[in-house]
Amino acid sequence: MFARYLLATLALMFLVLPLRAQDAHSMGIGGAATAAPMGLFSIYWNPADLAFPDGSPSGWSVGSGFSAFDTSNSGKPIVHFQPGDALGSGQDPVQRYQQYLGLFGVKYFSTAAGVIYDQELNYSASQGALQFFHDRDNNSIGLVSSYGVNFQQTNQQVANLVLGYGMPFPLGSLQMFTIGGNLKYHDGLQYQQTTLTGTYNPATPMDGAYTYTKTTSNSGLGLSIDGGFLAKFTDALTAGMVFENLTSNFTWQATQQNYQLDGAGHETPVGPAQSVSLSTPFPYATKLGMAFTPPDNNIGIEAEISWSQDQTRWRVGMERYYPEAHVLVRLGTFADEVSNQQMWTFGIGYVGKNIAVDASLLTRSIPDLQDSISLGGALDAVVCF
Repeated sequence: MFARYLLATLALMFLVLPLRAQDAHSMGIGGAATAAPMGLFSIYWNPADLAFPDGSPSGWSVGSGFSAFDTSNSGKPIVHFQPGDALGSGQDPVQRYQQYLGLFGVKYFSTAAGVIYDQELNYSASQGALQFFHDRDNNSIGLVSSYGVNFQQTNQQVANLVLGYGMPFPLGSLQMFTIGGNLKYHDGLQYQQTTLTGTYNPATPMDGAYTYTKTTSNSGLGLSIDGGFLAKFTDALTAGMVFENLTSNFTWQATQQNYQLDGAGHETPVGPAQSVSLSTPFPYATKLGMAFTPPDNNIGIEAEISWSQDQTRWRVGMERYYPEAHVLVRLGTFADEVSNQQMWTFGIGYVGKNIAVDASLLTRSIPDLQDSISLGGALDAVVCF
Protein backbone atom coordinates (compact mmCIF):
# COMPACT_ATOMS: atom_id res chain seq x y z
CA MET A 1 0.00 0.00 0.00
CA PHE A 2 2.83 2.40 0.88
CA ALA A 3 4.50 1.68 -2.47
CA ARG A 4 1.30 2.69 -4.29
CA TYR A 5 1.11 6.01 -2.46
CA LEU A 6 4.79 6.60 -3.15
CA LEU A 7 4.35 5.91 -6.87
CA ALA A 8 1.30 8.15 -7.06
CA THR A 9 3.26 10.96 -5.40
CA LEU A 10 6.14 10.51 -7.82
CA ALA A 11 3.73 10.70 -10.73
CA LEU A 12 2.24 13.93 -9.38
CA MET A 13 5.67 15.49 -8.95
CA PHE A 14 6.87 14.36 -12.37
CA LEU A 15 3.94 15.55 -14.50
CA VAL A 16 3.94 19.23 -13.65
CA LEU A 17 6.17 20.79 -16.27
CA PRO A 18 4.49 23.83 -17.80
CA LEU A 19 2.88 23.62 -21.21
CA ARG A 20 4.84 25.11 -24.10
CA ALA A 21 3.53 27.30 -26.89
CA GLN A 22 1.00 25.57 -29.12
CA ASP A 23 1.10 28.38 -31.70
CA ALA A 24 3.95 29.89 -33.71
CA HIS A 25 3.14 33.50 -32.76
CA SER A 26 3.79 32.94 -29.06
CA MET A 27 6.78 30.67 -29.64
CA GLY A 28 8.37 33.36 -31.81
CA ILE A 29 8.33 35.80 -28.86
CA GLY A 30 9.67 33.26 -26.39
CA GLY A 31 6.25 32.46 -24.91
CA ALA A 32 5.86 35.95 -23.41
CA ALA A 33 2.22 36.08 -24.50
CA THR A 34 0.28 36.98 -21.34
CA ALA A 35 -0.17 40.63 -22.37
CA ALA A 36 0.40 40.29 -26.12
CA PRO A 37 -2.54 40.54 -28.55
CA MET A 38 -3.10 36.87 -29.39
CA GLY A 39 -6.60 36.87 -30.91
CA LEU A 40 -8.03 33.34 -31.02
CA PHE A 41 -5.00 31.92 -29.20
CA SER A 42 -5.87 34.05 -26.17
CA ILE A 43 -7.98 31.10 -25.07
CA TYR A 44 -4.66 29.44 -24.22
CA TRP A 45 -2.66 32.42 -22.93
CA ASN A 46 -5.04 34.90 -21.30
CA PRO A 47 -8.84 34.66 -21.62
CA ALA A 48 -9.18 38.37 -20.76
CA ASP A 49 -7.57 39.15 -24.14
CA LEU A 50 -10.62 37.63 -25.86
CA ALA A 51 -12.48 40.88 -25.11
CA PHE A 52 -9.93 42.98 -27.00
CA PRO A 53 -10.84 43.69 -30.66
CA ASP A 54 -8.89 41.46 -33.07
CA GLY A 55 -9.87 43.07 -36.36
CA SER A 56 -12.34 40.40 -37.47
CA PRO A 57 -15.06 42.14 -39.53
CA SER A 58 -17.87 39.81 -38.43
CA GLY A 59 -16.44 38.68 -35.10
CA TRP A 60 -15.77 35.13 -36.32
CA SER A 61 -12.31 33.58 -36.54
CA VAL A 62 -11.14 29.99 -36.90
CA GLY A 63 -7.59 28.85 -36.34
CA SER A 64 -5.24 26.02 -35.60
CA GLY A 65 -1.69 25.71 -34.34
CA PHE A 66 0.81 22.91 -33.78
CA SER A 67 4.16 22.80 -32.00
CA ALA A 68 6.88 20.31 -31.07
CA PHE A 69 9.59 20.65 -28.43
CA ASP A 70 12.37 18.33 -27.27
CA THR A 71 15.01 19.03 -24.61
CA SER A 72 17.41 17.25 -22.25
CA ASN A 73 20.13 18.02 -19.73
CA SER A 74 22.46 15.31 -21.06
CA GLY A 75 24.57 17.81 -23.02
CA LYS A 76 24.15 15.65 -26.13
CA PRO A 77 22.46 16.74 -29.39
CA ILE A 78 18.76 16.17 -28.87
CA VAL A 79 18.20 14.91 -32.42
CA HIS A 80 20.52 11.99 -31.60
CA PHE A 81 19.44 11.46 -28.00
CA GLN A 82 20.10 7.95 -26.70
CA PRO A 83 19.91 7.12 -22.98
CA GLY A 84 23.12 5.10 -23.24
CA ASP A 85 25.01 8.14 -24.54
CA ALA A 86 24.20 9.97 -21.29
CA LEU A 87 25.96 7.30 -19.23
CA GLY A 88 28.94 8.93 -17.58
CA SER A 89 27.86 12.39 -18.75
CA GLY A 90 28.11 13.82 -15.23
CA GLN A 91 24.39 14.55 -15.05
CA ASP A 92 22.55 12.72 -12.30
CA PRO A 93 19.73 12.30 -12.97
CA VAL A 94 19.61 12.54 -16.75
CA GLN A 95 16.36 14.18 -17.81
CA ARG A 96 14.45 14.53 -21.03
CA TYR A 97 11.20 16.33 -21.80
CA GLN A 98 9.31 16.08 -25.08
CA GLN A 99 5.98 17.62 -25.97
CA TYR A 100 3.66 17.84 -28.96
CA LEU A 101 0.83 20.36 -28.74
CA GLY A 102 -2.00 21.09 -31.11
CA LEU A 103 -4.96 23.46 -30.93
CA PHE A 104 -8.06 23.93 -33.04
CA GLY A 105 -10.35 26.75 -31.97
CA VAL A 106 -13.21 29.03 -32.94
CA LYS A 107 -13.75 32.58 -31.67
CA TYR A 108 -16.84 34.76 -31.89
CA PHE A 109 -16.23 38.26 -30.58
CA SER A 110 -15.22 37.67 -26.92
CA THR A 111 -16.19 33.99 -26.67
CA ALA A 112 -13.97 31.11 -27.79
CA ALA A 113 -13.92 27.33 -27.71
CA GLY A 114 -11.13 24.98 -28.63
CA VAL A 115 -9.59 21.55 -28.32
CA ILE A 116 -5.96 21.28 -27.21
CA TYR A 117 -4.14 18.00 -27.78
CA ASP A 118 -1.17 17.46 -25.48
CA GLN A 119 1.30 14.58 -25.81
CA GLU A 120 4.24 14.48 -23.39
CA LEU A 121 7.26 12.34 -22.58
CA ASN A 122 8.98 12.77 -19.21
CA TYR A 123 12.19 10.82 -18.63
CA SER A 124 14.46 10.76 -15.59
CA ALA A 125 17.23 8.23 -14.96
CA SER A 126 20.05 8.09 -12.43
CA GLN A 127 23.50 7.06 -13.56
CA GLY A 128 22.99 3.81 -11.67
CA ALA A 129 19.84 3.07 -13.64
CA LEU A 130 21.57 3.88 -16.93
CA GLN A 131 24.41 1.52 -15.98
CA PHE A 132 21.90 -1.20 -15.09
CA PHE A 133 20.08 -0.98 -18.44
CA HIS A 134 23.39 -0.83 -20.32
CA ASP A 135 24.72 -3.94 -18.57
CA ARG A 136 21.43 -5.81 -18.99
CA ASP A 137 21.32 -5.09 -22.72
CA ASN A 138 24.92 -6.30 -23.06
CA ASN A 139 24.49 -9.41 -20.85
CA SER A 140 27.08 -8.10 -18.40
CA ILE A 141 25.00 -7.95 -15.22
CA GLY A 142 27.15 -9.03 -12.30
CA LEU A 143 30.24 -7.01 -13.10
CA VAL A 144 28.86 -4.43 -10.65
CA SER A 145 27.98 -5.60 -7.13
CA SER A 146 24.86 -3.42 -6.88
CA TYR A 147 23.01 -0.70 -8.79
CA GLY A 148 21.32 2.34 -7.32
CA VAL A 149 18.35 2.35 -9.68
CA ASN A 150 16.14 5.41 -9.85
CA PHE A 151 14.27 5.59 -13.11
CA GLN A 152 10.95 6.94 -14.30
CA GLN A 153 9.57 7.31 -17.80
CA THR A 154 6.06 8.63 -18.39
CA ASN A 155 4.15 8.99 -21.63
CA GLN A 156 0.74 10.60 -21.61
CA GLN A 157 -1.80 11.97 -24.08
CA VAL A 158 -4.58 14.32 -23.01
CA ALA A 159 -7.29 16.08 -25.01
CA ASN A 160 -8.48 19.32 -23.40
CA LEU A 161 -11.76 21.00 -24.27
CA VAL A 162 -11.52 24.70 -23.39
CA LEU A 163 -14.32 27.27 -23.18
CA GLY A 164 -13.19 30.87 -22.71
CA TYR A 165 -14.94 34.20 -22.28
CA GLY A 166 -13.72 37.77 -21.79
CA MET A 167 -15.61 40.96 -21.03
CA PRO A 168 -14.87 44.67 -20.54
CA PHE A 169 -14.85 45.89 -16.96
CA PRO A 170 -14.76 49.71 -16.59
CA LEU A 171 -12.04 50.67 -14.14
CA GLY A 172 -11.02 54.25 -13.43
CA SER A 173 -9.22 56.15 -16.15
CA LEU A 174 -7.78 53.11 -17.93
CA GLN A 175 -8.28 53.08 -21.68
CA MET A 176 -9.55 49.51 -21.40
CA PHE A 177 -9.74 46.85 -18.72
CA THR A 178 -11.02 43.32 -19.32
CA ILE A 179 -11.46 40.17 -17.29
CA GLY A 180 -11.85 36.61 -18.52
CA GLY A 181 -11.95 32.98 -17.56
CA ASN A 182 -11.49 29.48 -18.96
CA LEU A 183 -13.24 26.24 -18.09
CA LYS A 184 -11.12 23.26 -19.12
CA TYR A 185 -12.34 19.68 -19.38
CA HIS A 186 -9.50 17.13 -19.55
CA ASP A 187 -9.97 13.77 -21.24
CA GLY A 188 -7.07 11.40 -20.67
CA LEU A 189 -6.37 9.28 -23.75
CA GLN A 190 -3.30 7.30 -22.75
CA TYR A 191 -0.94 6.98 -19.81
CA GLN A 192 2.13 4.74 -19.50
CA GLN A 193 4.63 4.94 -16.69
CA THR A 194 7.59 2.75 -15.75
CA THR A 195 9.16 3.31 -12.33
CA LEU A 196 12.23 1.60 -10.88
CA THR A 197 13.54 2.74 -7.49
CA GLY A 198 15.85 1.41 -4.80
CA THR A 199 18.93 -0.82 -4.99
CA TYR A 200 19.26 -3.88 -7.23
CA ASN A 201 21.80 -6.52 -6.21
CA PRO A 202 22.36 -9.25 -8.85
CA ALA A 203 23.52 -11.69 -6.16
CA THR A 204 20.31 -11.32 -4.16
CA PRO A 205 17.74 -10.04 -6.68
CA MET A 206 14.78 -11.04 -4.50
CA ASP A 207 15.79 -9.10 -1.39
CA GLY A 208 13.00 -6.54 -1.92
CA ALA A 209 15.37 -3.55 -1.86
CA TYR A 210 13.89 -2.18 -5.08
CA THR A 211 10.45 -1.50 -6.55
CA TYR A 212 9.74 -2.06 -10.23
CA THR A 213 6.28 -1.05 -11.43
CA LYS A 214 4.50 -0.35 -14.71
CA THR A 215 1.29 1.65 -14.75
CA THR A 216 -1.03 1.96 -17.75
CA SER A 217 -4.34 3.69 -18.41
CA ASN A 218 -6.65 4.67 -21.25
CA SER A 219 -9.02 6.67 -19.08
CA GLY A 220 -8.53 9.96 -17.25
CA LEU A 221 -10.90 12.82 -16.41
CA GLY A 222 -10.59 16.23 -14.81
CA LEU A 223 -11.60 19.89 -14.70
CA SER A 224 -9.56 23.08 -14.31
CA ILE A 225 -10.34 26.80 -14.20
CA ASP A 226 -8.22 29.79 -15.31
CA GLY A 227 -8.75 33.47 -14.62
CA GLY A 228 -7.09 36.57 -16.00
CA PHE A 229 -7.25 40.29 -16.62
CA LEU A 230 -5.78 42.73 -19.12
CA ALA A 231 -5.30 46.48 -18.64
CA LYS A 232 -4.47 49.00 -21.36
CA PHE A 233 -2.85 51.99 -19.65
CA THR A 234 -1.88 53.99 -22.73
CA ASP A 235 -1.75 53.51 -26.48
CA ALA A 236 1.67 51.90 -25.96
CA LEU A 237 1.48 50.01 -22.66
CA THR A 238 -0.62 46.96 -21.80
CA ALA A 239 -0.33 44.69 -18.75
CA GLY A 240 -1.91 41.33 -18.13
CA MET A 241 -2.11 38.74 -15.39
CA VAL A 242 -3.24 35.12 -15.52
CA PHE A 243 -4.00 32.64 -12.76
CA GLU A 244 -3.75 29.18 -14.29
CA ASN A 245 -5.47 26.23 -12.69
CA LEU A 246 -7.07 28.17 -9.85
CA THR A 247 -8.81 24.91 -9.15
CA SER A 248 -7.76 21.69 -10.83
CA ASN A 249 -8.38 17.98 -10.57
CA PHE A 250 -7.33 15.18 -12.87
CA THR A 251 -7.41 11.46 -12.16
CA TRP A 252 -6.23 8.46 -14.16
CA GLN A 253 -8.02 5.15 -13.63
CA ALA A 254 -5.04 2.88 -14.14
CA THR A 255 -3.76 -0.66 -13.94
CA GLN A 256 -0.53 -1.23 -12.03
CA GLN A 257 1.71 -4.28 -12.33
CA ASN A 258 4.71 -5.02 -10.12
CA TYR A 259 7.76 -6.85 -11.49
CA GLN A 260 10.65 -8.82 -10.04
CA LEU A 261 14.17 -8.94 -11.49
CA ASP A 262 16.28 -12.09 -11.67
CA GLY A 263 20.05 -12.28 -11.43
CA ALA A 264 20.40 -11.30 -15.09
CA GLY A 265 18.13 -8.27 -14.74
CA HIS A 266 15.22 -9.81 -16.59
CA GLU A 267 11.74 -8.96 -15.31
CA THR A 268 8.88 -11.23 -14.31
CA PRO A 269 5.36 -10.11 -13.26
CA VAL A 270 4.57 -10.51 -9.56
CA GLY A 271 0.96 -11.35 -8.79
CA PRO A 272 -2.07 -9.96 -10.60
CA ALA A 273 -2.29 -6.38 -11.84
CA GLN A 274 -4.02 -3.96 -9.46
CA SER A 275 -6.48 -1.17 -10.23
CA VAL A 276 -5.32 2.21 -8.91
CA SER A 277 -6.35 5.86 -9.15
CA LEU A 278 -3.61 8.41 -9.83
CA SER A 279 -4.51 11.98 -8.92
CA THR A 280 -2.41 14.37 -11.03
CA PRO A 281 -3.99 17.85 -10.90
CA PHE A 282 -2.40 20.52 -13.06
CA PRO A 283 -0.21 22.89 -11.03
CA TYR A 284 -1.29 26.38 -10.07
CA ALA A 285 0.69 29.13 -11.80
CA THR A 286 0.65 32.92 -11.80
CA LYS A 287 1.86 34.91 -14.82
CA LEU A 288 2.40 38.64 -15.10
CA GLY A 289 3.08 40.15 -18.52
CA MET A 290 3.76 43.53 -20.10
CA ALA A 291 3.53 44.57 -23.75
CA PHE A 292 5.00 47.81 -25.05
CA THR A 293 3.94 48.85 -28.56
CA PRO A 294 4.78 52.51 -29.36
CA PRO A 295 2.25 53.94 -31.83
CA ASP A 296 3.37 54.18 -35.46
CA ASN A 297 6.70 52.47 -34.72
CA ASN A 298 5.63 48.97 -35.85
CA ILE A 299 7.61 47.46 -32.96
CA GLY A 300 6.36 45.41 -30.04
CA ILE A 301 8.26 44.32 -26.92
CA GLU A 302 6.83 41.70 -24.57
CA ALA A 303 8.05 40.48 -21.19
CA GLU A 304 6.61 37.97 -18.75
CA ILE A 305 7.39 36.57 -15.33
CA SER A 306 5.74 33.44 -13.98
CA TRP A 307 5.65 31.73 -10.60
CA SER A 308 4.85 28.05 -10.21
CA GLN A 309 6.01 25.41 -7.72
CA ASP A 310 8.50 27.72 -6.03
CA GLN A 311 10.15 28.57 -9.34
CA THR A 312 10.37 31.95 -11.05
CA ARG A 313 10.73 32.13 -14.82
CA TRP A 314 11.32 35.05 -17.17
CA ARG A 315 10.40 35.27 -20.85
CA VAL A 316 11.16 38.14 -23.22
CA GLY A 317 10.23 38.73 -26.85
CA MET A 318 10.01 41.38 -29.52
CA GLU A 319 8.46 41.69 -32.97
CA ARG A 320 8.90 44.04 -35.90
CA TYR A 321 6.11 44.66 -38.40
CA TYR A 322 6.77 45.59 -42.03
CA PRO A 323 3.40 46.95 -43.22
CA GLU A 324 4.33 47.17 -46.91
CA ALA A 325 4.88 43.39 -47.04
CA HIS A 326 2.38 42.50 -44.27
CA VAL A 327 5.21 40.58 -42.61
CA LEU A 328 6.19 40.24 -38.93
CA VAL A 329 9.63 39.15 -37.72
CA ARG A 330 9.95 37.88 -34.15
CA LEU A 331 12.69 37.10 -31.62
CA GLY A 332 12.43 35.73 -28.08
CA THR A 333 14.33 34.05 -25.27
CA PHE A 334 13.67 32.10 -22.07
CA ALA A 335 15.52 29.79 -19.67
CA ASP A 336 14.66 26.12 -20.18
CA GLU A 337 14.06 24.42 -16.81
CA VAL A 338 15.17 20.95 -18.04
CA SER A 339 18.49 21.75 -19.71
CA ASN A 340 19.08 24.88 -17.56
CA GLN A 341 20.15 26.69 -20.73
CA GLN A 342 18.98 29.88 -22.39
CA MET A 343 16.78 29.12 -25.39
CA TRP A 344 16.31 31.39 -28.42
CA THR A 345 13.21 31.60 -30.57
CA PHE A 346 12.72 33.03 -34.06
CA GLY A 347 9.53 33.58 -35.95
CA ILE A 348 8.02 35.04 -39.09
CA GLY A 349 4.41 35.77 -39.86
CA TYR A 350 2.18 37.05 -42.62
CA VAL A 351 -0.89 39.12 -41.74
CA GLY A 352 -3.41 39.64 -44.51
CA LYS A 353 -6.89 41.12 -44.51
CA ASN A 354 -8.59 37.88 -43.49
CA ILE A 355 -5.77 35.43 -42.84
CA ALA A 356 -2.65 35.20 -40.66
CA VAL A 357 0.03 32.52 -40.97
CA ASP A 358 3.02 32.09 -38.65
CA ALA A 359 6.08 29.83 -38.34
CA SER A 360 8.72 29.71 -35.63
CA LEU A 361 11.84 27.87 -34.51
CA LEU A 362 13.26 27.24 -31.04
CA THR A 363 16.87 26.24 -30.49
CA ARG A 364 19.93 26.57 -28.30
CA SER A 365 22.66 26.37 -30.95
CA ILE A 366 22.83 28.57 -34.04
CA PRO A 367 23.57 27.76 -36.82
CA ASP A 368 24.50 24.20 -35.78
CA LEU A 369 20.94 23.04 -35.20
CA GLN A 370 21.94 19.38 -35.43
CA ASP A 371 24.10 19.88 -32.32
CA SER A 372 21.50 21.73 -30.27
CA ILE A 373 20.56 20.26 -26.89
CA SER A 374 16.98 21.55 -27.40
CA LEU A 375 14.89 22.00 -30.53
CA GLY A 376 11.35 23.02 -31.33
CA GLY A 377 9.12 24.52 -33.95
CA ALA A 378 5.55 25.63 -34.54
CA LEU A 379 3.07 26.52 -37.27
CA ASP A 380 -0.30 28.23 -37.02
CA ALA A 381 -2.95 29.83 -39.19
CA VAL A 382 -6.05 31.93 -38.42
CA VAL A 383 -8.86 32.89 -40.79
CA CYS A 384 -11.24 35.78 -39.97
CA PHE A 385 -14.69 36.11 -41.49
